[in-house]
Amino acid sequence: MSLFNQVDTYQRLDKRIASKIEDGDLAVVLSPIIKNNLRFGSREYQTEAFTALDYYLNNSKLRARPSQVLFHMATGSGKTLVMAGAMLELYNMGYRNFIFFVNTDTIIRKTKENFLNPKSSKYLFKEVININGVNVSIDEVDSFESTNEDNISILFSTIQGLHTKLNNPRENSITFDDFVNRKVVLISDEAHHINALTKKTLTAQEKEISVTWENTVDRIFHSNPDNIMMEFTATLELSHPNIAAKYNNKLLYDYPLAKFREDKYSKEVKTNQVDFEPIQRAIVASIISQYKKKVFASNGILAKPVVMLKSKTTAESAVMEEKFIEAIKNLNEDKLKNIIKLDNEVLVEALKYFESLNISYQSLIDELKEDFSADKIISVNSKNDTDEKQITINSLEDIDNEFRAVFAVDKLNEGWDVLNLFDIVRLYDTRDATGNKPGKTTVQEAQLIGRGARYFPFKLDENQDLDKRKYDDDITNTLRICETLHYHCSHNPKYISELNQALKQIGLFPDEKVEVDLYLKDEFKETNFYKNGFILLNKKVLNNPKTLLEYQEPDIVKRYTYALRTNRSAVNTIFDEASMKANRVAANYMNTHKFNVWDKTILLKALNKIPFYRFNNLQKFFPSIKSMLDFVSNDKYLGGISVDVTGLEKDTKELTAFQKLDIVVYVANKIADEISTKFGDYRGTKSFYREPIRKHFRNKKLSFSVNTSPTAETGKPTMRHDIDPKFYVDLNKANWYAFNENYGSSEEKFLVKFFESQIEDLKQKYSDIYLLRNERHFKLYRFSDGKATEPDFVLFMTEKLSGEEVIYQLFIEPKGEQLLYTDQWKEDFLKDIENHAVIELYQNQSYKLIGMPFYNKENREDIFEERLKNI
Repeated sequence: MSLFNQVDTYQRLDKRIASKIEDGDLAVVLSPIIKNNLRFGSREYQTEAFTALDYYLNNSKLRARPSQVLFHMATGSGKTLVMAGAMLELYNMGYRNFIFFVNTDTIIRKTKENFLNPKSSKYLFKEVININGVNVSIDEVDSFESTNEDNISILFSTIQGLHTKLNNPRENSITFDDFVNRKVVLISDEAHHINALTKKTLTAQEKEISVTWENTVDRIFHSNPDNIMMEFTATLELSHPNIAAKYNNKLLYDYPLAKFREDKYSKEVKTNQVDFEPIQRAIVASIISQYKKKVFASNGILAKPVVMLKSKTTAESAVMEEKFIEAIKNLNEDKLKNIIKLDNEVLVEALKYFESLNISYQSLIDELKEDFSADKIISVNSKNDTDEKQITINSLEDIDNEFRAVFAVDKLNEGWDVLNLFDIVRLYDTRDATGNKPGKTTVQEAQLIGRGARYFPFKLDENQDLDKRKYDDDITNTLRICETLHYHCSHNPKYISELNQALKQIGLFPDEKVEVDLYLKDEFKETNFYKNGFILLNKKVLNNPKTLLEYQEPDIVKRYTYALRTNRSAVNTIFDEASMKANRVAANYMNTHKFNVWDKTILLKALNKIPFYRFNNLQKFFPSIKSMLDFVSNDKYLGGISVDVTGLEKDTKELTAFQKLDIVVYVANKIADEISTKFGDYRGTKSFYREPIRKHFRNKKLSFSVNTSPTAETGKPTMRHDIDPKFYVDLNKANWYAFNENYGSSEEKFLVKFFESQIEDLKQKYSDIYLLRNERHFKLYRFSDGKATEPDFVLFMTEKLSGEEVIYQLFIEPKGEQLLYTDQWKEDFLKDIENHAVIELYQNQSYKLIGMPFYNKENREDIFEERLKNI
């Protein structure tokens, strides 16, 4: 048995935690400390990463000491934000001293902007960091000898620099003595560099490097059993047996690039093969970049797409930069017409769009000369690039940053966090493949494309996700170009094949796709229901008491328990049970205190320590409060709180002003945390609004990944000659099914088959029965937080036996066995709809809106059928 197989027989740490999340044993909830102190919101997978860390560190059976964990997270997934959030949580656990180390100075400069510079657009924290009533600063330090215990102290260093400082100590610099009786957190970024030597048999020199560096880190790490080392990387070769063995019990969270792209957090990547000279290729990329800028602008989005032009060597890059500046300066209509003769799909698309905006060739040339002039081009090839240039290159999205083109060789392969890179131009045509394997250069190019594939956030309405692709299933939408990174290279089939192979290896290249047309049946479009009927939908709105009529103030928990510090010592005779018992009883005496009888000055002073209780912020949640005094006096709010104080009998009766202050801070933090956790920025309205059926349901072009599994149904039509009879329905004869086909999963096909078996019974009670598949036609929004879901089907039925027109609208979600538990929140929300939906009454018409339980052929069909009959 190989080492990898031996390791694989034990479930990895990340998989153990993931299974607890999937089974519902571990709730994925963002800590209020993180939510209230980070400037940017946490994405779902980042919240999962925080949950995994919290669960691990607080689970004595699972946690090793000292603790080493690894986060394997895709390029662009926000590893630095996870570091920042983890630091806040670890501060709350008593950690104050952090070492951030990485292999290059470039990443250190970028990370300092993230952690230390509040004026930077990439700064991750809020203006005031407040943890449990204490305002916390983040300080950069050279040692931990004299640090402020109320603050977070970070030492930034390259791994080589850290090794040198510790083994050649100087005055005021860090030494190994700093770690005596002091717990620290080590944060290793781009941790795969440490593993470069793990993967192979070492030479004598490599062995020496490995021993010296690893010994230095190891010595720090093992200096205190409470120490923690968090490693972060986007590049982890778990297929390599040595790496698999090393991280089997350390890999805490795994979110690879393939999953990142699948979840739509990245741009899509397309190669654009341009059979021109490299400089002409660069001009084509500039035209396409300008096309993207115009599409953004036409939709009211201020964006500045950037082009990166990549050469093999620094000398070649300098030459190409001069040629590009000259080519743009001397561009005229004849030269432009010569370039656009190229039969290139994206270029043709761009020119048609310019024409639709009445942009002439000369106007386009003028724009290119302005936007790609010499002063808007930057080169990052020098070893002596200043910190200022590094900051500039990492803030290309900023409004006041005018650079449109970046010339580079390989300096931006790591640590480059730019969202508005939309085009990369390969200014050379060589290959370095060996056999059937992509060469080192091609792999590096794929990794660079991975960095460029970070999504540029935008949305056109509140119902869209800001930082996810929105138009994958809307193939003809012009805005798809704004979600696409183009890699411009020469027409070289062998190279393209190698690049695609490298992109697949890192998880960025999607599976082969097939496009199909989904049509509404002509006879359905002729019905009165389609022409004049409605679907009832709710909206996602800001959770704002000023605009939301359904707004309800959060309920404040009115009873708390607080344990006083006894500050008591006792000497007991061993095995003297009576004295031990007396001591325990004495220390656990309880007295109840009410806030409404305490001095209001103490209450107000405690609230003043916590930013959540600024009056303007409180009014967002409690619009009816008149003042801070009203909030602390009113029984509906703080005035109604009782606290059971435990401790020594004499202490719990008469509390000092300081003790009262501590108690109020403790309770106020509990309340703030509760509200922050459960009370989001958005809500789904309980009011449902009529929207015309014809507005939402139209013909669509669908795109599916080709699945080679013979049992997979997604993307395959129902009416095909080789379909398993258990799925087959003649949809041409099913006048109750609105579309010409069903390309859904096996469970979705089972559902349609189920309705075929029920249709005659339904026709006895209902008319106008129509089942419509929801292929991104509409969304619903959870009442509590506005989280979106797209039920797979909606069923309409009109009651026959009633004197008035009663229209039933049922939201239906078939669900595979593996998703029944992870998507439980969707079923809970669907079930809530019937009891909480508010529907406006219409003359001669009434609606019954119902969310159905999940349908599953094996386990839920009886439940689903019973619910349908009970309706």
